[in-house]
Amino acid sequence: MSEVDRSNSDLISIVSIFHYVLGGFQMLFSLIGFVYVAMGILMVTGVLDSAKGESPPAELGWIFTGVGVVFVLIFLAIGFFTIRTGINMSRRKHRTFCIVIDAILCMMIPFGTIVGIFGLVLLSKSETAKEFEG
Repeated sequence: MSEVDRSNSDLISIVSIFHYVLGGFQMLFSLIGFVYVAMGILMVTGVLDSAKGESPPAELGWIFTGVGVVFVLIFLAIGFFTIRTGINMSRRKHRTFCIVIDAILCMMIPFGTIVGIFGLVLLSKSETAKEFEG
Protein backbone atom coordinates (compact mmCIF):
# COMPACT_ATOMS: atom_id res chain seq x y z
CA MET A 1 0.00 0.00 0.00
CA SER A 2 1.48 3.31 -1.05
CA GLU A 3 1.73 6.38 1.16
CA VAL A 4 -1.11 8.12 -0.74
CA ASP A 5 -3.41 5.11 -0.32
CA ARG A 6 -2.62 4.93 3.40
CA SER A 7 -3.31 8.63 3.97
CA ASN A 8 -6.56 8.40 1.99
CA SER A 9 -7.60 5.38 4.05
CA ASP A 10 -6.82 7.30 7.24
CA LEU A 11 -8.91 10.24 6.04
CA ILE A 12 -11.85 7.96 5.33
CA SER A 13 -11.59 6.59 8.88
CA ILE A 14 -11.48 10.07 10.38
CA VAL A 15 -14.46 11.32 8.34
CA SER A 16 -16.45 8.21 9.29
CA ILE A 17 -15.80 9.04 12.97
CA PHE A 18 -17.07 12.57 12.29
CA HIS A 19 -20.27 11.01 10.95
CA TYR A 20 -20.69 8.90 14.12
CA VAL A 21 -20.28 11.95 16.35
CA LEU A 22 -22.58 14.16 14.27
CA GLY A 23 -25.25 11.45 14.11
CA GLY A 24 -25.12 11.02 17.87
CA PHE A 25 -25.56 14.74 18.41
CA GLN A 26 -28.45 14.82 15.94
CA MET A 27 -30.19 12.03 17.84
CA LEU A 28 -29.54 13.83 21.11
CA PHE A 29 -30.93 17.04 19.61
CA SER A 30 -34.12 15.18 18.65
CA LEU A 31 -34.99 14.90 22.35
CA ILE A 32 -35.87 18.60 22.35
CA GLY A 33 -39.04 17.66 20.48
CA PHE A 34 -40.30 15.87 23.59
CA VAL A 35 -40.65 19.28 25.27
CA TYR A 36 -43.26 20.17 22.63
CA VAL A 37 -44.93 16.79 23.04
CA ALA A 38 -45.16 17.32 26.80
CA MET A 39 -46.50 20.86 26.40
CA GLY A 40 -49.10 19.65 23.93
CA ILE A 41 -50.24 16.86 26.23
CA LEU A 42 -50.49 19.31 29.13
CA MET A 43 -52.63 21.62 27.00
CA VAL A 44 -54.94 18.82 25.84
CA THR A 45 -55.47 17.40 29.34
CA GLY A 46 -56.19 20.83 30.82
CA VAL A 47 -53.34 20.86 33.31
CA LEU A 48 -52.30 24.31 32.11
CA ASP A 49 -55.65 25.89 32.96
CA SER A 50 -55.10 29.17 34.72
CA ALA A 51 -56.91 30.39 37.83
CA LYS A 52 -58.85 32.92 35.71
CA GLY A 53 -60.46 30.11 33.73
CA GLU A 54 -58.69 30.91 30.47
CA SER A 55 -57.14 27.82 29.00
CA PRO A 56 -55.45 27.27 25.66
CA PRO A 57 -57.66 25.48 23.15
CA ALA A 58 -57.20 21.72 22.86
CA GLU A 59 -56.46 22.07 19.15
CA LEU A 60 -53.35 24.06 20.00
CA GLY A 61 -52.24 21.21 22.23
CA TRP A 62 -52.68 18.72 19.41
CA ILE A 63 -50.65 20.97 17.12
CA PHE A 64 -47.84 21.17 19.68
CA THR A 65 -47.88 17.40 20.11
CA GLY A 66 -47.83 16.77 16.35
CA VAL A 67 -45.00 19.21 15.74
CA GLY A 68 -42.97 17.62 18.54
CA VAL A 69 -43.48 14.09 17.24
CA VAL A 70 -42.54 15.11 13.68
CA PHE A 71 -39.45 16.93 14.99
CA VAL A 72 -38.31 13.87 16.95
CA LEU A 73 -38.89 11.49 14.06
CA ILE A 74 -37.10 13.66 11.49
CA PHE A 75 -34.01 14.18 13.61
CA LEU A 76 -33.86 10.52 14.68
CA ALA A 77 -33.99 9.51 11.01
CA ILE A 78 -31.33 12.03 10.02
CA GLY A 79 -29.12 10.87 12.90
CA PHE A 80 -29.62 7.22 11.94
CA PHE A 81 -28.71 7.87 8.30
CA THR A 82 -25.67 9.91 9.33
CA ILE A 83 -24.41 7.09 11.54
CA ARG A 84 -25.20 4.59 8.77
CA THR A 85 -23.07 6.69 6.41
CA GLY A 86 -20.18 6.51 8.87
CA ILE A 87 -20.55 2.73 9.03
CA ASN A 88 -20.66 2.46 5.23
CA MET A 89 -17.59 4.67 4.90
CA SER A 90 -15.60 2.62 7.40
CA ARG A 91 -16.60 -0.59 5.55
CA ARG A 92 -15.97 1.05 2.13
CA LYS A 93 -19.45 0.18 0.84
CA HIS A 94 -22.41 2.02 -0.72
CA ARG A 95 -20.52 5.06 -2.02
CA THR A 96 -23.61 6.55 -3.71
CA PHE A 97 -25.59 6.38 -0.46
CA CYS A 98 -22.75 8.16 1.34
CA ILE A 99 -22.64 10.89 -1.32
CA VAL A 100 -26.41 11.48 -1.09
CA ILE A 101 -26.42 11.70 2.72
CA ASP A 102 -23.37 13.99 2.71
CA ALA A 103 -25.14 16.27 0.22
CA ILE A 104 -28.16 16.40 2.55
CA LEU A 105 -25.89 17.10 5.52
CA CYS A 106 -24.55 20.18 3.73
CA MET A 107 -27.89 21.88 4.46
CA MET A 108 -27.44 21.53 8.24
CA ILE A 109 -25.44 24.57 9.20
CA PRO A 110 -22.74 24.60 10.69
CA PHE A 111 -21.61 21.10 11.68
CA GLY A 112 -23.51 19.14 9.05
CA THR A 113 -22.07 21.44 6.39
CA ILE A 114 -18.53 20.82 7.60
CA VAL A 115 -18.91 17.03 7.78
CA GLY A 116 -20.85 16.93 4.50
CA ILE A 117 -18.22 18.89 2.60
CA PHE A 118 -15.39 16.77 4.01
CA GLY A 119 -17.30 13.66 3.00
CA LEU A 120 -18.13 14.89 -0.49
CA VAL A 121 -14.57 16.02 -1.20
CA LEU A 122 -13.20 12.72 0.04
CA LEU A 123 -15.75 10.59 -1.82
CA SER A 124 -15.12 12.44 -5.09
CA LYS A 125 -11.45 11.41 -5.18
CA SER A 126 -10.50 8.64 -7.59
CA GLU A 127 -8.45 6.88 -4.88
CA THR A 128 -11.55 6.68 -2.69
CA ALA A 129 -13.65 5.34 -5.54
CA LYS A 130 -11.11 2.55 -6.02
CA GLU A 131 -11.30 1.65 -2.33
CA PHE A 132 -15.09 1.47 -2.48
CA GLU A 133 -14.99 -0.78 -5.57
CA GLY A 134 -12.94 -3.55 -4.09
